[in-house]
Amino acid sequence: MKKIVSLLIVLLVFGASMGLWANGGTEGGEKQLHIGVAAANFDDKWMSYMHDGFRMAAEELGVRLTMVDGKNDPAVQQSQIDTFITQGVDAIVIVPVQIQTLGPILDETDGAGIPLVAVNRRPDEPVLSRLATYVGSDEVFAGTVQGEAIAEMLGGKGDVVIIHGQLGHPAEQGRTQGNKNVFDKYPDINVVQEGTSEWQRAKALQLMENWIQAGFNIDAVVGNNDESAIGAAMALEQVGMLDDVFIAGVDATPDALRFMKEGKIDVTVFQDAYGQGYSGLEAAIKAAKGEDLPKITDVPYQPVTPDKADEFLALWGE
Repeated sequence: MKKIVSLLIVLLVFGASMGLWANGGTEGGEKQLHIGVAAANFDDKWMSYMHDGFRMAAEELGVRLTMVDGKNDPAVQQSQIDTFITQGVDAIVIVPVQIQTLGPILDETDGAGIPLVAVNRRPDEPVLSRLATYVGSDEVFAGTVQGEAIAEMLGGKGDVVIIHGQLGHPAEQGRTQGNKNVFDKYPDINVVQEGTSEWQRAKALQLMENWIQAGFNIDAVVGNNDESAIGAAMALEQVGMLDDVFIAGVDATPDALRFMKEGKIDVTVFQDAYGQGYSGLEAAIKAAKGEDLPKITDVPYQPVTPDKADEFLALWGE
């Protein structure tokens, strides 16, 4: 039987939507600020909740918002940034398709005197310090929470596999680092296999099937995201191994929370998409007004165990 790790939860309330949004009008007779949001893509379910945060912040704070779809194409996103600059927006929020593009983009926005706020995908220095602020969650912390939960479940001893997201993605790197920082403290916990699902359930299922067929001993699975954890759980269930393996994910998506309620996933970590969007838009407004901002605006991760699944499902409106 699996053990449940008790972890503290802080609830946030949010809704969901996605698309292109714009608000009009003025407030208090002052010129209304126009904020451009360059989203990475509109097709990702998790990102759609971030988009809702952008929208709600714009509505509540009385600014005009234009949000565009980068279609996961850095060239498309670059063109959209150029358009925002031509339009003379007061600030730009970007969820970068590739963080490597932020340096050249900053050269343009700095030249135009337009503050740039990055959300969700954190660049390294010196780019980080050039931003008005970075808004996101500490990926290493998420991986640390996963690692600590799994280490406790295993009693400090066992064989673990790690399913990576998209290789080189900041979340993939940070979460994996957090995992290994924890496991390195336990000489009897061994990371026996690692592979990438590229964030996808189907690829995680196939990867897990390959490891099972190869005969690796597996006591726990740590996925960089919930889709990886779900794919692993499905593969293990097919061969009757699910009850013998602990599974951890990240994001606390509705599907993952339902799997938790069914006893198929043991721990996940809530990444507040709505909170990142709301805070990112709020930061852009402050930057447009010339207010000082911290280098990093943290939106904390929150650990979730099965006893809290219903509470977090309610946040998704389910």
